[in-house]
Amino acid sequence: MNIFYVMLLGFAVSMDGFIAGIAYGLKNIKLPFSSLLIVGAVTIACTGTAMLGANYLEQFINPHIAILCGSLLLIGIGILSLFQEYLTKAIPLYEANNGAVSARQLTISIGRLVISIMAKPETADVDDSKRISPSEAVFLGLALGLDNMVATFAAALIGFLPAYTPLLMGTTQIVVLAAGTYVSSCIVSERLKKRFPYLPGLLLILLGLLRLS
Repeated sequence: MNIFYVMLLGFAVSMDGFIAGIAYGLKNIKLPFSSLLIVGAVTIACTGTAMLGANYLEQFINPHIAILCGSLLLIGIGILSLFQEYLTKAIPLYEANNGAVSARQLTISIGRLVISIMAKPETADVDDSKRISPSEAVFLGLALGLDNMVATFAAALIGFLPAYTPLLMGTTQIVVLAAGTYVSSCIVSERLKKRFPYLPGLLLILLGLLRLS
């Protein structure tokens, strides 16, 4: 796959990061450079894991079936992304529990936090300090990396992704988060911000259709 395709994939799956950055800018929540690097590192790990999983699975299925499955998966992710704004409205936001918890409760709590961040990015600021700490950045990275991971897995099934893909994905995530934070206070209107959730879904559908043709 050429670099343009990889860049378009990176842009499509990183748009949630741009929207999160806008949300942080509007809420005056700071994203230190160290936290941005952690988000990028988590994205790299998610992307690399998805590529390894897809490459392993390709050994057991027909290449044409792999391409078809990958293309349909991309289209499915895109369609789901179009309705994400409505699907996440009913998700209860995470509330920190300061008491002692069991391992099972902790696992459930972490899962709820990640899902809550996906629905409302500013939830990542658990301690309400108006600053995303390194530990909070890990959960932000996981929330942003889930879509990235599934989309990369689908793209890797369609065709071989270059070795630099995880680095490109991580760098793109850092750039769009920082750009979203900056742009929200300077350029982007609230009306325009509400239109952004539809763009990544449309791009992923386009990528899937291109590979089916």
